[in-house]
Amino acid sequence: MTLPTNTTKTTKTTKTLVTLLLDRSGSMQAVKDDTLAALNGYLAELRQTEADIRFSLVLFDSHRHGLDLERVVVGEKVAKVRDLGPEDFRPRGSTPLIDAACSTIQAVEESLGALKTTPNVVIAIQTDGMENASREFRWDDLKALIARKEAQGWQFVFMGCGIDAYDQGRRMGLREDRVVSYGRERETTRAAFSAHARRTKDLAEGASAEIAFSPAEKEAAGDCWRKG
Repeated sequence: MTLPTNTTKTTKTTKTLVTLLLDRSGSMQAVKDDTLAALNGYLAELRQTEADIRFSLVLFDSHRHGLDLERVVVGEKVAKVRDLGPEDFRPRGSTPLIDAACSTIQAVEESLGALKTTPNVVIAIQTDGMENASREFRWDDLKALIARKEAQGWQFVFMGCGIDAYDQGRRMGLREDRVVSYGRERETTRAAFSAHARRTKDLAEGASAEIAFSPAEKEAAGDCWRKG
């Protein structure tokens, strides 16, 4: 499938749009409680800034008829985003990682199409498993799409729970300092989400031009696969 190209010229503002694409496949049941705790801690950290952060949460899995994306939060000021509970996150199904990522990136791209100015854009992709259910897109499609959006200044992060995330990260074309393979324990899960929150706040506040995990942050997250 041919991916659309957005050629609209835009200028930067201080608004930051953050989209978290969270795996809701069946294997996430084993880490459901720890993931929710880490996610709520992540939101609490993002609320501790005066920067204009708009947050979206998208859950993905493959259920019955293929890809299922649930938009739990869409473009809401992070200060107004409520904590998530067990009823908001019910793992099931398979892992159409590529289809979910491509579809979400395209949706964000389309939402910005009519704007004369563009914010900082952060896309964080999380999973605890390997791609196993995509039907529409391939790795090359996702890699090309990410490369095009990175050239426009978008920031991408890939967070793998209990897996070597670097293999899939390379297939996406991501630098290794934008990938973290965090452990399945509560402490390491929280450390990974907390590191992402800190890096996102730095970007939103203008303290950093990009998001990248440090070796110390990867170590705290239990990343035994880290390369850098």
